[in-house]
Amino acid sequence: MGKFHSSLSRRDFMKGLGLAGAGIGAVAAAAPVFHDLDEVASADSSVNKRPWWVREVDKPTIEIDWSKTSSLPFPQEGCHLPPLLAEFVGWDRVNSAMAQGVAALNAGAKKTGSKEAISLLDTSMQEAAWPHFIAHAGWREPVYPALEGAAPIPELVGQTYTHESFGVPRWESTPEENFALLKSAMRFFGAGQIASIELDANVKSMFYPVDASRMFFNGPPMAYGFEDCDNGYVTDTHFIIPNKARWVVTYTTPMPKEMYRTAPSGVCYAANMSRYRLNQETMACVQKFLLGLGYQGLQSAPWPNGICPSPAVATLSGLGEMDRINQCVIPEEGAVVGIYKFITDLPLPVSKPIDFGAFRFCHSCRKCADTCPAKAISFEEEPTWEPAGPWSTGGKKAYYKNEPECKLYQHSTGATCQICTGVCVFNVNTKAMIHEIVKSTLSTTGIFNSFLWKADVAFGYGHHDAAEWWDLDLPRYGFDTTMGVRDGGYGK
Repeated sequence: MGKFHSSLSRRDFMKGLGLAGAGIGAVAAAAPVFHDLDEVASADSSVNKRPWWVREVDKPTIEIDWSKTSSLPFPQEGCHLPPLLAEFVGWDRVNSAMAQGVAALNAGAKKTGSKEAISLLDTSMQEAAWPHFIAHAGWREPVYPALEGAAPIPELVGQTYTHESFGVPRWESTPEENFALLKSAMRFFGAGQIASIELDANVKSMFYPVDASRMFFNGPPMAYGFEDCDNGYVTDTHFIIPNKARWVVTYTTPMPKEMYRTAPSGVCYAANMSRYRLNQETMACVQKFLLGLGYQGLQSAPWPNGICPSPAVATLSGLGEMDRINQCVIPEEGAVVGIYKFITDLPLPVSKPIDFGAFRFCHSCRKCADTCPAKAISFEEEPTWEPAGPWSTGGKKAYYKNEPECKLYQHSTGATCQICTGVCVFNVNTKAMIHEIVKSTLSTTGIFNSFLWKADVAFGYGHHDAAEWWDLDLPRYGFDTTMGVRDGGYGK
């Protein structure tokens, strides 16, 4: 049976990087200099601490022309919705791809004793992870059953303790302390990395005019609107956002990298769907937390893309950088990550964009494009201002993807594809010190990019057989929950 990781000595790896002997100067010149531990401890005084090799910058590493930025009439970048996909490729191709997927599932269901991709076991895993509750996604707060009469446990009948029920003023503090508290709470509720930005005119320009999530369930889309009101609310046709809710919180939900490396498979599909299940719990807790303090968290259904493109606000807020597959890669978590956001009236600081070398690395790395079965990912060395089609949002110099061909191939597998995400070089695991050296190297220089691509293969990262996954001993939820953690002994 194959191994998920092969052996490569640290010394050989360092020699290959040029970090042994005289070659270490390339990195030493770019790294900060510390004279004692006190300097190390005080080096980063920002509220939202990141690794030392991630630096804040005034603008994202991808160029943006706000004069050319506008929202599409529907959230159609990913071609998630069959009616929108059919507009680009026709119903014949959509139905054909989906029919292939159904046939693959039917054939695979007969493999009752197998652990391979698209087998009964594999598909059962896929279906069990599907977020069946998503049709009931809440807007302002979770919806609980309301029962008549008194109850010994008020929370179970829809009542929530708030500052008002206790007869005290709502929570008031500085934006920085608010962020620190919210970050601690959200980490406990299941979020990974967290950032915040102001809901200004530029961010609003990216908002979709409608929420299309109900189209997954044959329902009509709901429009978004802004009003001078105290609280967000929902009508039969609109989600209403208070103008006083001036901050957008962006955050990540990690996903299992080993499962993604089995794509296309039901195991990978289960990993992909896990973010929606986990986020539902996270957001329900966050909304109740904010409500108790006297504030609100407004999040529409999380797919497709919610109120605006997730990679866009993630990049602007400094969660990560854009990449070749036109998504957002996170320094601590890589490309295998779910990105979410919500609007709040809790005053928060404005996070700045970051540069850790990812977008620059993508210029010379084409691993995702090389492995894409649909050939939907750009092979061009330089990004472009020209969108790939009407499914793409303009106004940024990016690597655009042929989303219809990508989605058609996904439908045809019977599960999902996600090969490009699974093989990304930034999906290294977290415990080996060498990975921190690799990441810090990428953030300061691009001269080792070619070697690092080859070393990624040598370490055993990349595509693997889905059957191998069932024999692995992995963390709860399938991912390392200590990524980016600094306290409690977990980051030592």
